[in-house]
Amino acid sequence: MGLSLAIELGWRGVPVTVIDQGDGRVPFPAGEAIFSRTMEHLRRWGCAEEARAESAPPTDYPHRTVFATSVTGHVLAEFDYGVTNRSPGAYGPLTPEGPAFLSKFSFLPLLERTARGLPSVEIRFATRLETFEQDSDGVLAVERDLESGASETLAGAYLVACDGGRSGVRRALGVEFEGMFAQGQNFAVHFRAPQLSELLRERLGGPAVQIHTLSSPRRPYITVVNGVDEWRLSVYLEQEPEPGDAVAWVQEAVGAPIDVEILAAQPWSGHCVVARSYRAGRVFLAGDSAHLLWPKGGFGANTGIGDAVDLGWKLAAVLQGWAGPALLDSYESERRPIAVRNVTEASNNWRSDSRLAPDAALGRADAEGDRARGEMGETIRQSRGKEFRCTGIQLGYRYSRSPICVPDGTPEPPDEPDDYVPSTWPGCRAPHVWLPDGSSVLDHFGRGFVLVVSGSADPSALVEAAHRRGVPLTVLRLADPAAARLYERPLVLVRPDGHVGWRGKQAPADPVAVLDRLRGAEADNPAAGSVMVARGVPARVATRQL
Repeated sequence: MGLSLAIELGWRGVPVTVIDQGDGRVPFPAGEAIFSRTMEHLRRWGCAEEARAESAPPTDYPHRTVFATSVTGHVLAEFDYGVTNRSPGAYGPLTPEGPAFLSKFSFLPLLERTARGLPSVEIRFATRLETFEQDSDGVLAVERDLESGASETLAGAYLVACDGGRSGVRRALGVEFEGMFAQGQNFAVHFRAPQLSELLRERLGGPAVQIHTLSSPRRPYITVVNGVDEWRLSVYLEQEPEPGDAVAWVQEAVGAPIDVEILAAQPWSGHCVVARSYRAGRVFLAGDSAHLLWPKGGFGANTGIGDAVDLGWKLAAVLQGWAGPALLDSYESERRPIAVRNVTEASNNWRSDSRLAPDAALGRADAEGDRARGEMGETIRQSRGKEFRCTGIQLGYRYSRSPICVPDGTPEPPDEPDDYVPSTWPGCRAPHVWLPDGSSVLDHFGRGFVLVVSGSADPSALVEAAHRRGVPLTVLRLADPAAARLYERPLVLVRPDGHVGWRGKQAPADPVAVLDRLRGAEADNPAAGSVMVARGVPARVATRQL
């Protein structure tokens, strides 16, 4: 998540240094499912089109998921919503950016290039964070160059730990994970099999991004990597693997003795844990250092990128002097509940998957086989479908008890993982709608607050309050009646991260108080603009990732 946070901060003009003990290479493919909301962030950063154009698998590769007895066996169920990396399919009315399926081999280099293209971002590979200390003025971090052995002390306003599940920063802070560790032991295999694409076309009706099989109690499933000849296999294990097992597992899932070249293999564990706290003074946790979950639904990387966006605009606002200190306190209160929600949903998906058991009757070529396959297919559709149509997880999360959103007394909209209903309820993502100039309303969010105005509503009181407080605010008018209805209120105040902070039929009685709450500088908090940087160096945020 370090690169995502660096982009978010760099996009906002904040100096940031990424300390990474790796060399920038991707050792193993995983985490390919990139949500619509994440693609909306890439759109704002200016790299969404490049992500799709350089994608692997190819842009027209269908995001189809198949459940089968094996690749060469019987199809039991499939989930296909017409989505490719070019076509949003069923997501089209909901977002300007449909979900993408991007190999980490192309996605992470894209993030690195985007980050390096921002003047205020510095990336230091082969550099390890040795120690850090903080006081009321800032953070001192000692880093070591792993090639030369030389050490250097960096001074910054804040430190953000993006160093993964074994985060040394989190351990140094004494912050524990809460939840259930290692709910299952698993093994993943990156392999090359040139015959597999043709088998998918011949036996499963065409390409698929994932093929879940009931070929054995290991329930092996195959995920596309490049859309041509590279794939990833995952299996559930009850004992340590033996030499040669990886090839046998692939052939078992395929149901045929195809040629297999093993490129890499590694064990992995599924977890359902969230850090007890996300902040200790000037040090924050983000991504896997704050939460670990089952890779069932692709929630991990997307949740982490959501952390980066939420924390990034808040750090920028404080460092740029127009927000108060309570804004940074809101990071944990907003993002931790989302992590709890997402790790729980991913664990539920794993539990649903673990209940699917192989049955010899599924392979029978008679009426009994037809009956067994029909029943299993219905079970899969009922229990597993929400993982592959997770619009609620992708677009429907909201900051329902945020201290920097102003409730309006209306009931909270339903929060279902597989359904998304656009809403401007305070805390929700502001809905997408196309504007007459061909842009999405989302394209106008990001730099500061945006007051979305429809009808004859008068925005002047909020505009004047923002001017008095030095808060960046622009006005966007909706002329289309359908767009105005979608936004539900004549005045909707949208935060820099695209979430609604306040809405009303008319200007609030005390617009200054509303803005002070949204910027974390209410009357009982110190004024904004009081951040100091130790030792006379520029304000700088250090991030660390594995």
